[in-house]
Formats: sequence, structure tokens, C-alpha cells
Amino acid sequence: MSEGKAQTSKLDELKLRTQQLGEAYRDLFPKVDPAFVYDLIIRLVTNPKDSAPIYTVEVFTNEGTNPEKSKEHILQTTGTVPSIYDNGTHYVSTHRMTLEILKKLNDIDYVLEVMGDYTGSASSIGARHEKGDWKRIRDRSDE
Repeated sequence: MSEGKAQTSKLDELKLRTQQLGEAYRDLFPKVDPAFVYDLIIRLVTNPKDSAPIYTVEVFTNEGTNPEKSKEHILQTTGTVPSIYDNGTHYVSTHRMTLEILKKLNDIDYVLEVMGDYTGSASSIGARHEKGDWKRIRDRSDE
């Protein structure tokens, strides 16, 4: 096999594995922005001393969800009290994140979407996203 064909084969294998990884993200975290999952995993792998990097996390819920119940549930899950926006359907908090916490947020029945931005040691950057942002980005890339 020529060097060019071997390289093409390796690139095809990389694409396939990346696709399989994306499918695994969607299976485990169907409500979470895949870029958030990827970013968290990369940070956990590349810096094992920091077992819970700090993110600003945005949780979007169904209309009509009890804001106090949601706030308390997020507090119990993350250890921080979220700010509430958009008539009680958008919750923002900055805290240490693990895959386990992310899975718990994903599995709350009235949660629609979860997005996050790495903040490191910086303070919260506040709400930056709107419901559906990551899906719009994904759909644009599929065109």
C-alpha cells in the first residue's frame, strides 16, 4: 500500500472513530451540547490533577416548570444556586463540573437542553446562550 493510501486510510479511520464518539455522546447525553461534553472530556484527560474544571452551565427547562423546584434540584445536583432567566426556563450557574454531574443534569426529566462554557478560575460570565443554540450550530454544519 502506498504511503498516500495508508494516510488516507488512517484519516478515514479517524473520521469513523470521531463519528462513533459523537454517537456515544448523544446516547449518554442527548440533552447536552456535544461540544460541551467533548470539551469537558478533553480537559479531564489532559489535566488529570483538575478532576472537576469550572464551567458556566446553562440549563433550559420546559415551560411551566416550577422555578423553585428547578433551582433546588440544580442546587442539589451542582452545589450552587443558579440564576434564573426567561420566566423560569433558563438557569445559569458556575461550578466545578464532572461527567457524573453532567449526566445528572441531563437526566432531569423536565430539562430540555444543557450548554456550558469553560471559565477556569474566572467568575461567571453569565447567560450567553439561548435555547436551541447548539442545535442550530449543528444544523448549519450539516448543510
